[in-house]
Amino acid sequence: MSRATGIPVSNEALRAHARRLLEGGRVARRELALAFEESSATAAKLYVAGVRFYPPMLADIQAATSTVHINQFGFRSGLVGERFADALAEKARSGVPVRLVVDEQGSHPYDVSKDFYERLTRAGVEVVVTRATKLRVPFGPFGDETRPTRWNLSTVGHIDHRKAVVVDGRVGWVGGAGIEDHFEDGRFHDLFVRLEGPVVSQLQLVFVASFRWLGGTIPPGDADELFPRFDVGSGGAPAVVLHNAPGRYRPITDAIAELMDGAHETLDIVNPYVTDRGMIRRIEAAARRGVAVRLVVPADPNNWACGAAERFHHRRLQDAGVRILEYPTMVHAKAFVRDGEDVLAGTCNLEAWSLKRFFELDVRVRSAELARQFADDFFGPAEEVSGPGTVPSGAKERAKAAAFAALSPFL
Repeated sequence: MSRATGIPVSNEALRAHARRLLEGGRVARRELALAFEESSATAAKLYVAGVRFYPPMLADIQAATSTVHINQFGFRSGLVGERFADALAEKARSGVPVRLVVDEQGSHPYDVSKDFYERLTRAGVEVVVTRATKLRVPFGPFGDETRPTRWNLSTVGHIDHRKAVVVDGRVGWVGGAGIEDHFEDGRFHDLFVRLEGPVVSQLQLVFVASFRWLGGTIPPGDADELFPRFDVGSGGAPAVVLHNAPGRYRPITDAIAELMDGAHETLDIVNPYVTDRGMIRRIEAAARRGVAVRLVVPADPNNWACGAAERFHHRRLQDAGVRILEYPTMVHAKAFVRDGEDVLAGTCNLEAWSLKRFFELDVRVRSAELARQFADDFFGPAEEVSGPGTVPSGAKERAKAAAFAALSPFL
């Protein structure tokens, strides 16, 4: 696991740190390795499936009075995308700053989605793009024809896989779904957690740092509005934002390992791509020491190489006592619940690219109530419709599974 340290930012220093980012020159990628201390969430609610999380997310956006900030891997035209685009455009035209950080591979703003993003920018939405496959790129906001072209070496290979929404600095959404139709129509099964309270300021700082790193500008005088004061007294659940920015500091990866290693009674995991051998060994070890481990994976994963690599380990995990549940559609959620009180949810998969190379964003909340929501609204219903984990059968299938398992550091 990573032993590198990030840039420590205390809860009291969030606003001041943001102001330095807004007032300074170009932000380097290393400045995205933010190490937060424990904060709190005055409210944390789970929403399962796009038909349930998109409407309240849109309602929050439509109610915004100061800012709407979205970091999204996949935001494209479609029934869902157009609803969000209309809401964002209307909000921007009303004078509320709307800013987006999107990934080129997931959202395609320079090719198939170009018209879509041009409509957004014409309405006043500010867009910056992570371009992980280009050695040289125009630096600055999408649509700015005066942007200088610069070398992009620090970004190559580092997809921005994050999915988060921050409204008025007071409401935050973190989950695994893109703003895309297949998360609403049932083809992909996913979830979001809606947060209120001081922990949202940590999400806000991650966005501000990322937006500035990609050449976006935010008036320094907006810092106070971006980071409102919270009066929560002693209330709220302990919570912290974890941000994997490419480099040796990987707090999500470390937190996942700590959750698995520290489980005493129960460990519930949902993840679409379970291929990292180190994490698989931790799941197995938890079951062997008596922890009741429940692992939800897709029966028919959209990444067949990851699916084959994962199934190579099914027999050993089942022998250790892990209950593997194969969800009938493409389960895409990424969440961990330990001992009925410790929840980690967000965007990080259990494969090498997410754990070590991609931009990822998770939130950790210590809340028996949120853990109960996961048990009642996600894991319980998933168990009712899922079948048992399958094991490769036949020489050809076993050989394929073994081959892809051997390639797991590259999957």
